Amino acid sequence: MILLFTSPAFALENRTKQVLETTDFSVETVLNDVYALVDSEHVNLFDQRNEEMDSALMALFDMSILRSKLEQFYTMLYYISSYATIEKDEFTIDRDLTIKLLISSRVFTDKEFPQNISNVYLSRKNRKKPFYKVSFSSDRVELGLNFGDGYGISKVGMEQEAQALVFYGAFSFKLRKKGENVEAYDFDGVDLFGNFGARGIVNVDINYVAVKSVEFHKASEMALVKAKVSRKEFEINKHTWLLSLVTKFVTDKSLQPLDW
Repeated sequence: MILLFTSPAFALENRTKQVLETTDFSVETVLNDVYALVDSEHVNLFDQRNEEMDSALMALFDMSILRSKLEQFYTMLYYISSYATIEKDEFTIDRDLTIKLLISSRVFTDKEFPQNISNVYLSRKNRKKPFYKVSFSSDRVELGLNFGDGYGISKVGMEQEAQALVFYGAFSFKLRKKGENVEAYDFDGVDLFGNFGARGIVNVDINYVAVKSVEFHKASEMALVKAKVSRKEFEINKHTWLLSLVTKFVTDKSLQPLDW
């Protein structure tokens, strides 16, 4: 079963839209907003500027290189955890300053989406594998994919269409380096919503897919995605017990462009 897929037109569309965004983007503003971060007790996350992080963030937000906003979002969070000088292993990052950074960095195509965030918690007990939990102001929040346009392609006898990410009140994930790439994994509280499935001897229709991990290929829009049918699918839609059982053990793996 094909759960995720590649759209040949995606790269061209993304390049066109990225170019339109460069006019008033400032990486220096992004850096200033990163260094302005404090926790809920107003303790600075950074006690001074770090040249290594500056260089890494400037490369990450080099607008001459086509890369996904997903890569920028997760990689920026990885850098913040890695370079922060705050002595605490666990803390909540100030909401207003977090939203300010998410807007200035333009890691979301929907500029209003960050306003849905109510809380960002970071645990660095394992410094190489930080854990983030992002909470929202409502129990269900949707974020459209590919600048809100979604994307799709015809495979296994039907049109596969990814429409949005669905967050259930809060979602969490871990981050780690894999060579030069950053991988987000152990997702909880988020599904990919759309129209998926197969046509053939057995017809299958799926709306909810759980992304298990995404490895972002550095300086590209490509990502290695592992996903499986979400348990939410069986709560909402009617399926056979056999499909429910089989999909617990089947994970789809694909290298593809992926963005929100």
